[in-house]
Amino acid sequence: MVIRRLFLSFLLFLLPGLVVAQQILVAQVDRDQVEQGDIIQLSVMANFQTTSRGPDFALLHADFNVLGTQASNQLRIINGQYSATTLWDVQLMAKRTGELTIPAFSVERAQSQPIQISVSPASQRTDDFRISFIEAEVDNPNPYVQSQVIYTLRYYHLGSLVRGSINPPQFDTMISERLQNQRSFERRVQGRVYRVYEWVYAIYPQASGELIIPPQSFEGRLLYERSIRLDEQTSEPITLNVKPIPASFPANATWLPAKRLILKDEWTREDRYQVGDTLGRRISLEATGLRASQLPNPDWPQQDGLRLYSDPVSQRDHLDLSGISSIKSQDFMAVLQAPGSMAFNEIEIPWWNTQTDQLEIARLAGHAIQVETAASSNTPSTESLLGLEDVSTPSPTAASRFWPFVSGLLAILWLITFGFYWQARRQTARITQAENARQNKIDNAEIPLDQDLETLCQLPLDQLDPAIKYWLKQQGFAGTHALKAAHPALYQQLLALEKARYGDPQTALALELDRAALKQNLSALLNTKTNNPTTLRPLYP
Repeated sequence: MVIRRLFLSFLLFLLPGLVVAQQILVAQVDRDQVEQGDIIQLSVMANFQTTSRGPDFALLHADFNVLGTQASNQLRIINGQYSATTLWDVQLMAKRTGELTIPAFSVERAQSQPIQISVSPASQRTDDFRISFIEAEVDNPNPYVQSQVIYTLRYYHLGSLVRGSINPPQFDTMISERLQNQRSFERRVQGRVYRVYEWVYAIYPQASGELIIPPQSFEGRLLYERSIRLDEQTSEPITLNVKPIPASFPANATWLPAKRLILKDEWTREDRYQVGDTLGRRISLEATGLRASQLPNPDWPQQDGLRLYSDPVSQRDHLDLSGISSIKSQDFMAVLQAPGSMAFNEIEIPWWNTQTDQLEIARLAGHAIQVETAASSNTPSTESLLGLEDVSTPSPTAASRFWPFVSGLLAILWLITFGFYWQARRQTARITQAENARQNKIDNAEIPLDQDLETLCQLPLDQLDPAIKYWLKQQGFAGTHALKAAHPALYQQLLALEKARYGDPQTALALELDRAALKQNLSALLNTKTNNPTTLRPLYP
């Protein structure tokens, strides 16, 4: 082992173009919620090879029994680049119930993060010793209609499983969502260590009354004590007593039985406002224990003094062993149309707390702003252009000359507008073709992502704002408001584009956009994303 480490050190010294990466130590477990008697698999991995003795696992002895440890090293050289990893695998068993902590470990200059482990009492089983058995359980046998119930199915066995299959559970009159397809672990039951296979589902009863989850069966073959035996097991049926919607819940509200529900909003601006300015608002509804399809759409009620626009509703579900959490959000854009004080009323959504079994109200507090009169335009009035005397008492000769002139002018303007429209359609087609070609090149890894920023920044003003927003979603950014702190210059440019898009058409004509600076800011944003590989693209862009 010493000779091998010396050889690897000598090879590390000789490798050309070697970049010494930052030392990182990561610790993780296969489960963070266990029963007393379960065996926990702890893995500690370093992105480097070390000559030290490794992590000090003696720190675990206060709360855990260390059943065994194993260390391994791996060295890779790819295209002249050197990488090495060291892995320690540890088997643990908790000494007591409660919230336990696997402490942070240190190896050389790297340190891992501590891990919280929740240990519950071991299930009380009075069965005689069995080679295998199957069990099913729910977290709440008395749920409300349309509320979440966690259904868990486990198969225990001794020896080795040669072959086996279990049919997916059938949940009649209930909506189900699989939270975990299959995982395996070891658990000590009555002094014996069983191999356990576990499946977890979230189910939502759609009718009140007594509902029965039918028994589940398993068929397979086990190798136990040097002999193969046929194994057939069946779980017990489970009865749910589903409660109806409480009479105290508001009759005109959407029924929302959840463990937690939060209503919140985000504003894109908090400075001074003028007539014609745009005001962005994102309203989000977050729930634990409900799917996104069960949540109502966020709403910003229409009111005098503003014109509202809204984007399509976005929603997503997050699944883990504790159940489903969801979020539904919608972006609004308001154009301020009247000066003075403007108050936005509070928004309320009633919901039923399934943990405390009582009615609660999620609220958005009211919000007030002061809208100032827009700066007066320097454009001369129609009276000053035509002359007050001519407007009040036009002569027949002037009138006969005026209308043909106006008709000809309108015809010329119509032709010019039609030409711009035709040119814009052709340019849009070229942009679409270029975007498709750019995407194909990206898929083949031939060109960088910022190849078409020049084309993007040269779009007409009426197309530039939606195109940039779509580009931001493709790159994994939540929206314009997410750039306010990190990229203030780009944020101000995008606000100006929004105002030009939704406000007075004269505002768009008067906007002087520094397209070179816009391209430079977008390129800097893309470079920031490229240099941060942990940034993920959104699941639903």
